[in-house]
Amino acid sequence: MLLRQRLGIAMLFIFLPINIPLWKMVFELSGNSLTWGDLQLFFGSLTLFIFGGILTFTPELKSPFQKGD
Repeated sequence: MLLRQRLGIAMLFIFLPINIPLWKMVFELSGNSLTWGDLQLFFGSLTLFIFGGILTFTPELKSPFQKGD
């Protein structure tokens, strides 16, 4: 498994849209406040979740200039 795929799987779990209340609670406990609204948090989390899926499920690309095995 490639490092890119491991990062993608981690992003899928961390930025699952159902985790938004967890993120809000963590930021409140740390003393910081999130300036984004709920809808912005949802779409930001969804974007990072989809990016994690892209990192996980895209195949490894080979260069056309690389010598064959």
